[in-house]
Parts: sequence; structure tokens; C-alpha cells
Amino acid sequence: MKILGFLVIAFVTIMLLPPAFGAISEKTGLKKDFTIETSGYDFEVETVANFEINDVKLSREDKKLTFDITSSLDNNFAEILIPINLIDGDLTLFVNGEEIFPQIRKNDKISFIVLEFNGTGHNTMEIMGTTYLPEFSSYTLLVIGAAFSFMFVSRKFKKF
Repeated sequence: MKILGFLVIAFVTIMLLPPAFGAISEKTGLKKDFTIETSGYDFEVETVANFEINDVKLSREDKKLTFDITSSLDNNFAEILIPINLIDGDLTLFVNGEEIFPQIRKNDKISFIVLEFNGTGHNTMEIMGTTYLPEFSSYTLLVIGAAFSFMFVSRKFKKF
């Protein structure tokens, strides 16, 4: 009886412990969100990646997001959500200056990017767009404000 009990415990231990403490898939990622502040707006860039994203910076002039990343895995995987009001258009991605070709899906609010690349250690990833919406919104507000002011003033003078 003792041998049967020992065999049952040994069998259960062998069957349950390896999955509980086994290796995690290389495509398992951690979620990290970044707030990009630009031109008086706050934009949330959401990421899920199997590598560490240390920082994200925006270059308005280049319409580019630069990700400072560190990876301990050779096969890197990430999903990135970028508001189209931040950067949009034809998105091009580079890892350490080499262009990669991710899957990109868009709707009226976000660009959803799924990418894979190889390389351990410190890397730089750049996402370049062709439009940066807030670059003209301040000018648009100025023109609209001037137009409304002109209409308001011209109507006041027509009454006299």
C-alpha cells in the first residue's frame, strides 16, 4: 500500500511540476504603456513585447517614434498600438537602421503593428510615419479663430 501511494505521489509530481515551472514561450510579452506629450496633446502608445522597452521618444520633425529596447532573447516579438493622431500614413519600421516589414492594421483611431525581429542586447527601433496630425492643428486653430473674429467684427460694424 505504501508503494502504491508513493507511486501515485511521484506520478502526480512528475506530471504537474514541469508545466508549472517550465519555460515560458518566447512570444509571451509584458504590457507597457507610454504617454507621449506633444503640442499640448497626450497620446498613449501601448506595447506588448517579449523584450524590455526602456523609453519611447517622438521626433515631430521626422514624424518618428524611437524605441530604446533591450532583449535577452534572439527571437523578438511585439504588438504596438499607436494613435493615428500621433503619427500616421505609410508607416515604415527600422531595427538598428535595417528596415523590417511588420503586419500593420488600422482603423479610424489606431495603427496596430505586429512585428518580429532577431537580435539580443541593446537595440533601437524606429517607426516612421508620413503624417503628424498636430503639426497643422495649431495653424488651423489660428486660421479658424481669425476667421471667426473677422466675421464677428464685420457683423458688429454692419449694424451701424
